[in-house]
Amino acid sequence: MVLTLGSTPSWAAPATPPCEAALGTWDYVAPSKPGRAVVTKLADGRHHLVWILSEAGATAAGAWEGTCEGSRRTWRILFPSDPATLGRKILEEFEVSGDAIRFWLLGPDGKRGPMGGARRLP
Repeated sequence: MVLTLGSTPSWAAPATPPCEAALGTWDYVAPSKPGRAVVTKLADGRHHLVWILSEAGATAAGAWEGTCEGSRRTWRILFPSDPATLGRKILEEFEVSGDAIRFWLLGPDGKRGPMGGARRLP
């Protein structure tokens, strides 16, 4: 008698949705500039991002809030490193693999800009 099981055992944990997998504290890695980001989710579903970059004596920081659907987040700049960007909306696309994330800001034409990367902190 041969017993065949499906490709996914019933005890396997379900995959974490991308929006949930992208939450946490992250250290930027190349090609990103050195820095750190903290991404949280509020009870109403909004995501918040606080980030800081520091390189060669220059520091930039910001805070954004947004919504997440699939592997895209639409951010609104709350606290900008450049005051001219206050309130601007930014579309980000991301891919999470374990404790690594790659992300791209999308241009007005929908094309990906330069890739950024980060590793999750424990």
